[in-house]
Amino acid sequence: MPLWNVDFDCRLDVSDTELVANVAKTNALAEVIHGLPLPPAVQFRIDSLNILRAVRGTTGIEGTEVSETEVEQIMRSGPGHKVLPASRQRAEQEVRNAEKVMLFVASRLQEEPDYPVTEHLIATIHRLTTENIDYSNNEPGVYRSHAVHVETYVPPRTREEVQQLMTQFVEWLNLGPPRGWPAAVRAIAAHFYLVSIHPFGDGNGRTARGLESFLLYQGGINARGFYSLSNFYYQHRPEYVAMLDHVRFATNGNITPFVKFALNGLVTEQEVVHQEILAEMATIAFRDFARETLMLDGKMATKPGERMFHFLLGLPGNPVSAAQLRKGGHPLAELYHGVTSRTIIRDLDYLRSHSLIRLEGDQIHANVEAMRRFMA
Repeated sequence: MPLWNVDFDCRLDVSDTELVANVAKTNALAEVIHGLPLPPAVQFRIDSLNILRAVRGTTGIEGTEVSETEVEQIMRSGPGHKVLPASRQRAEQEVRNAEKVMLFVASRLQEEPDYPVTEHLIATIHRLTTENIDYSNNEPGVYRSHAVHVETYVPPRTREEVQQLMTQFVEWLNLGPPRGWPAAVRAIAAHFYLVSIHPFGDGNGRTARGLESFLLYQGGINARGFYSLSNFYYQHRPEYVAMLDHVRFATNGNITPFVKFALNGLVTEQEVVHQEILAEMATIAFRDFARETLMLDGKMATKPGERMFHFLLGLPGNPVSAAQLRKGGHPLAELYHGVTSRTIIRDLDYLRSHSLIRLEGDQIHANVEAMRRFMA
């Protein structure tokens, strides 16, 4: 495996057309996402999805899978409560640690927006990432004292080298050329160098992404703590590793290719998050639209109107068939317990005639798509 002497005398083509365009897209998407108000429950769901991406990104390569439902259950439960079986406790702890890092980044920068990157900060991110997990040859928050190898690359070998390079890295990041780079570019460059130094026994990739997220949050890019680059790097892991090695061994210190690669991923992931938020907001708008429709028709003060309104509240993302409403087997069927089939048909005809539901085969869906007509 080849060695690479970590060198901070790197080059970056800040005038590269693709790089400039993606920096502009990243900033624009961040501004839009940051400006969208979210209810606490929706924010929690978005946070859960981000934790899910972070954990899947770090554990997926090892074959560990954690579902969205499991992540939400873990986040809602207390630290002393075990959600997953004993055989999956490592995965559960990784979820809890990923949440701790996210909350630490948000709270630290909310208290002190200009909080500087220091070795202590990086060690704290590593400690939060790896504590209470039995990784071999790893001490949370402490630089390694042994040689390691990573994929196709051998990082600096001794503790003295690691210590010297980490001191130089922090100085370069705070006082060198990165001061004048766009926030997203600076964050990605920091990720590249930290994962190349590989200062800890384990958890280096997650720590590098944690620092990357810290800088994106500080720069207003990850305004809601979006940890989406973990997802991108691991979905494109072969290309990610190849791009790291390309910069180390083929470009003679030009980090532009890796920065462009990561920026493409950041734009893609931001667009996904943006669509997720818009979908949540469309659901909220649909429920308001349903209430207004029923009120204008004088239905809200009636028993059928209340029944239909509560049916519409629970319908988005939870389709049901008319047969299930009659016979049970669906949470919404309770609303129609004891009523006749004629009543069910009458309710569904009313809701369909007012564009509140749509049918796909025998499945009844909330017509959330109708909200598009109110968009510019």
